[in-house]
Amino acid sequence: MTITYPYSLGRLNDLLSIDSVIWDIQRNDEMSGSGDGRVWSVELAPPLWTGDVTLTAGSHASLKQIAAIIRKLHGSQEALFLCDPLSLYPQYDPTGAILGSSVVTIGAIASDRSSLSLAGLPSNYRITVGDKMSIAYGAGLTRCAFLEASETKTANGSGITAQIAVFPFIPAGVADGAEIVLIKPACKCIIMPGTHNPGTAKGAFTQGAGFKVIQKK
Repeated sequence: MTITYPYSLGRLNDLLSIDSVIWDIQRNDEMSGSGDGRVWSVELAPPLWTGDVTLTAGSHASLKQIAAIIRKLHGSQEALFLCDPLSLYPQYDPTGAILGSSVVTIGAIASDRSSLSLAGLPSNYRITVGDKMSIAYGAGLTRCAFLEASETKTANGSGITAQIAVFPFIPAGVADGAEIVLIKPACKCIIMPGTHNPGTAKGAFTQGAGFKVIQKK
């Protein structure tokens, strides 16, 4: 079998038994201030999603296989798709059964790229603050935007929402009409150097395995 990159969800994500996770943002800001309490802040680069993953203790064989798959990423040279395990489905639809096979697209992106509307949803479908979504874009759809809903909005009878504020800003390459993933939205990531721990073998189990990732755009 030829191994291809970035890893699909089936190659690694779907094999993971996650014990704990911290899914957060790394900001790239610079701050300065004055003695009278005034503070200035500038964003030097867009924020990046990060994940700190600890795996459940398991058999030596299963954790050995996970470690081998991670090593084949050659450190941080190759990318993988990873889901936030707390955001596999919209909160309104915790199994994805309501959304089903609906093809959801971006209706319109706000001029400041801080919000978007969705089309193609089931009637009265709700997007809840904290829901995640991903969008493939760019040449060959090789880039990936990973967004979080910042407010709750309900689709109308035609399956169209009003503008939904999202975080972070929508990348310039994403256009109206692009397909948007709401079931198992995935972030394109790399393993952060030096963070992969294959685990410690103890008795019948290997425990303490884990790694950290950071978004790759």
